[in-house]
Amino acid sequence: MALIKQGRVLQDRWQTAETATEALKPGAYFVSLELWQAERELLRGKTAIGITLPNDTDPEVLAPDLDRIAAVALRFPAFTDGRGFSQARTLREHLGFRGEIRAEGPLIPDQHQFLLRCGVDAVVVDDAADTGPWLAAARRYRSVYQPAADDRIPAYRGRHTAPQAIAS
Repeated sequence: MALIKQGRVLQDRWQTAETATEALKPGAYFVSLELWQAERELLRGKTAIGITLPNDTDPEVLAPDLDRIAAVALRFPAFTDGRGFSQARTLREHLGFRGEIRAEGPLIPDQHQFLLRCGVDAVVVDDAADTGPWLAAARRYRSVYQPAADDRIPAYRGRHTAPQAIAS
């Protein structure tokens, strides 16, 4: 699978572990929420641990452990299922999660910018997928109109700060 992050196609360094023993090996591993909850104390010392969050699970379940989690993978079972967008916003805006949030599933390039605005910073796409439309979609709109989980400045704020920027 290809990983699109920060406007580039990257080699994904993360693997998936099915057991705690496997997750404790050197490297970065995603584990299921169930495995994390069952083996939390054993896995807490590992620095590169990610949790795969089912799309029907409230992200608040991770709140006590977010300082120990490096990444959260959100599963999208279909491109029409928007629960992952809400999960991403909850993780970024309400829980203050600063680690990687990645989206996995049958998403389409037209959703890329919306994913970024909700706080997703990496998207996993099939190796056979043309990544060009994904990269182009992330840069499609230069202006935004509402504040969101990303750091883009809405047009109304930019309009008021532009004269100050010009004067300085």
